[in-house]
Amino acid sequence: MSSLWCVCVRYALYLLPVVVLLGIAAPGRADPKPLSKEEQTKVDKAIDKAVAYLKRKQTKEGNWPTHWKQKYLVGECALPAYALLEGGVSADDPVIQKAAAFVRPKVLKTDETYELSLAVLFLDRLGEAKDKKLIQTCALRLIAGQHYTGGWSYRCPKFKEGQEVALLKALEELTKRMKEEGKSTKEALRELEILRGMKALAVFKDMEKLNWQEETNKKKPREFLPIVGATDNSNTQFAILALWTAQHHDIPTEPSFRGLVARFEKSQFPNGDWNYLYSTSLRENLEARRGRPSMICVGLIGLAIGQGLKYPPSHVPPPPGKENLRILMGLAALYSTIGVPTGQMDKPIPMQDIYYLWSLERVGMLFNLPTLGDKEWYRWGAEIIITNQLGTGEFSAGDWSENPRFAATGAGQTSPGFYGPILKTAFALLFLKHSHPMKDLTPKLPFTAKELNQGIARLRPGDAPLDRSTSTPSRNAKPER
Repeated sequence: MSSLWCVCVRYALYLLPVVVLLGIAAPGRADPKPLSKEEQTKVDKAIDKAVAYLKRKQTKEGNWPTHWKQKYLVGECALPAYALLEGGVSADDPVIQKAAAFVRPKVLKTDETYELSLAVLFLDRLGEAKDKKLIQTCALRLIAGQHYTGGWSYRCPKFKEGQEVALLKALEELTKRMKEEGKSTKEALRELEILRGMKALAVFKDMEKLNWQEETNKKKPREFLPIVGATDNSNTQFAILALWTAQHHDIPTEPSFRGLVARFEKSQFPNGDWNYLYSTSLRENLEARRGRPSMICVGLIGLAIGQGLKYPPSHVPPPPGKENLRILMGLAALYSTIGVPTGQMDKPIPMQDIYYLWSLERVGMLFNLPTLGDKEWYRWGAEIIITNQLGTGEFSAGDWSENPRFAATGAGQTSPGFYGPILKTAFALLFLKHSHPMKDLTPKLPFTAKELNQGIARLRPGDAPLDRSTSTPSRNAKPER
C-alpha cells in the first residue's frame, strides 16, 4: 500500500466517527445564567478603568506609547482608539479626534497589513463621511495584497496614479458578473478589462487553476505581487475584519472572499483545527500538533463568510446533509480550549492569551452563541480579564501589564510582554464590551445556536479544556499577533 494511500485511509477513518456522531441525538445547551448585579458591576468598573487608562496614556501627538519599537505606529494608535469607541467613548471626544488626526496622513504611507486593517476598523467605527475615500484606499491595498493561498502576509502594495481607480472599476464589474449574472469565476474573468500590471493579483485568478501552495518571492517582488514571507492566519484575520467592514464603503469583496473561504476549507486539520501557517499537506495535518486556539477562531470566521454568502464548497464537499460539518468540527475544537468559570471575580485566575480571548469573543458573537456547547465562554473570559486587571498603588491602574504579584500567586501571564499594556488593554476592552464588527453577517448564517451546540455535544461530549501551558509550537510556527 503506498504511503499516500495510507494517509488517505487514516484521514477517512479519522472522519468516520465524526460523521456517525452527527446522526446521534444530543441535548442542546440552555441559555447561561445572566451575570449577577454584582458581577455586572465589576465588569462595568473594569471597562471604566480600562477606558480611563487608555485616555490617560495617549500622547500629545494623538497616538499611544508603542510596543513594537516604532514599527506599527498607525496600528498601535488605531486599535486602542477603536477599542475606546467600542467602549462607549464619543466620536467627538478629543482623544478620538486626536487619534484620527494621527492615523489619517500616516496610513497612506504604510503597506503593512495590520495597520491598513486596523485603520479601516477605526475609521469605519468613527463614522465620518470624509474618511470614505481613505477607507477605500486601505481596503483596495488589502485586496491587492491577497496571496494565491487566499490569505495575507505582512505587506500589501501601494498604488501608482490611476491604478486604484482601475482596480475598483475591475472589481465592480467582476462582482456584478459573479453576483448578478451568476457566472463562475472563470466565466466572469473572461474578457474582463484589467490593467496589465494587475493581472497577477489573486483576486483576478481562477481558483481552480491555482496550485494552492505558498510561494515566497525572495527577490524583488513583481509589481502587484509583493510576496514577502509566507502568509499567516493572524494577518489574515485582520484583513478579513477590514474587508468585511469595507463593504459599507462600496468596496466589492466577493472575489476576495471566495479565495479566503477556500483557504480555510482546504487547510482545516482533520480534528477541526487550523494552525498559524497555511498548509494543504494531508500528512502534515495528520501529524501536526493541534492548531493555536486563536487560529481556530480565524478559521471559523472564514467559514462563516462562506456560509453567510452561500458560497459553494470549493474543496472537499461535506457528506450529504452535513453541510455544516466543517464549522461543527471547528467549534468542537474551540470548545476544548475553553475553561469553566470559577464563580468569582475577586481572586487572581491564571491569565490566558488576551489575543485568543478577543478572538473567542468574536466567534461567540458572530455565531450568536451565549454558550459554546456547555461552556460559558463570556463568564469564563470575563473572570480571567477582570481578576488580572491592575489596580491602584505601585502598579498603573486599569491596564493588563505584567504584574509581579500574579507570578507570586501562580497567575502568570501567557506570552509575557508580547503585546504590551496598551494593546492588551484594547483587546480586553473589546472582549468585555461584546465587540462585534461583523454583526450584519450573523443573521445570514443558516443555523441556530441550538443546532450548533447540539453538534458540538455530538462531537466532543465532556472534552476537557486544552492545557496550552504544555503545548509546544510546531517547527514552522511563528509568534502570532
